[in-house]
Amino acid sequence: MGNLSFREKAFIYVILLLLIIVGGYFLGIRNLNNQYDEYKVQLDQLNARKAYLDQLKLDIDATADEIKQLDSLIEEKELSFIDKIDSECIEQYVMKTFEDAGMPYLASISCEDVSCAAVSYPDGSAAPDALQCLRVNVVYSSTDGYITPQYNLNPDQTGDDAGEIISALYALQDSSVAGPRVGYDEFISALKDIADENPDCIKVNKVAVVENAGFLTLSASIDFYGTVLAKRVSTDDSTAAYTFWQGDKNVDCSGGFIGFPYIVTDPNSLWFGIENPNDECLSFIDRPFAAYWANAAYSLKVAEEGSLSVITGIEPGSASASGISSAEGEEGAEGEELEAVGE
Repeated sequence: MGNLSFREKAFIYVILLLLIIVGGYFLGIRNLNNQYDEYKVQLDQLNARKAYLDQLKLDIDATADEIKQLDSLIEEKELSFIDKIDSECIEQYVMKTFEDAGMPYLASISCEDVSCAAVSYPDGSAAPDALQCLRVNVVYSSTDGYITPQYNLNPDQTGDDAGEIISALYALQDSSVAGPRVGYDEFISALKDIADENPDCIKVNKVAVVENAGFLTLSASIDFYGTVLAKRVSTDDSTAAYTFWQGDKNVDCSGGFIGFPYIVTDPNSLWFGIENPNDECLSFIDRPFAAYWANAAYSLKVAEEGSLSVITGIEPGSASASGISSAEGEEGAEGEELEAVGE
């Protein structure tokens, strides 16, 4: 190397430099270029993945909004039906509505279940959900303008002054001047109030008016619709009168309310001193507890002697019978003699 000229040495240095550059390119820059291409492809893939996920998020948000809207529609539809149908609450609501409208003279009220079509899924399989319909049938009576009306002991004719009250009422009834006939307008008004209470789930199904001897018999059938839902979306916090019991809760039942004996001997009962009318005892009605011959013998004996005599041994018209009234006649006439009957 020491014998080489300056030009030769420079040439050698240039060659070495070129070798270093070429080696650096093949060993470093070329590899970096290859990696750059790979990274660029990965970046494009990641950008495409991000765009897909962003669109998916937008779709999820849109779907969530649609689910909320559908839940709102489902809740609205669910709440258009009664969540839980309780016949006693519905009957109480119906009777109170008529009473508040000035129509208290109830003849009968009953409930019946109306069959509804089964609910099916789009594939034809049966759904666990069901539609319910409870039909309330009521019969009311108008007044005739002459005979003194009474409702729930109003006016009360059971106290110590019952005789005076009855005499005063009879004097009014004995008048030839007719009083107002109450019933029809009040009946129609009550039905409108019931129908307007919740038009979605309460429907007046049928109305009938029959002319009797001076008064009207008015009847109606009212349908209440509810649902049984396996997966309910809404929460029914309704305080409507037909959805839960709103009547008296602390009622003295010591005198009994269910069942009417031949003669009521319990002084705690509102029917104390009242006997069943003879015509209900005369007929040979089916008494599942009784032997057929005993049933027939009882009816025949009542026909001959009267129910009071058969049951108590007291002859009708006697002093001992003066405190007992028929359920067809005066209500609540009390007599001390009845205590002896109860003993």
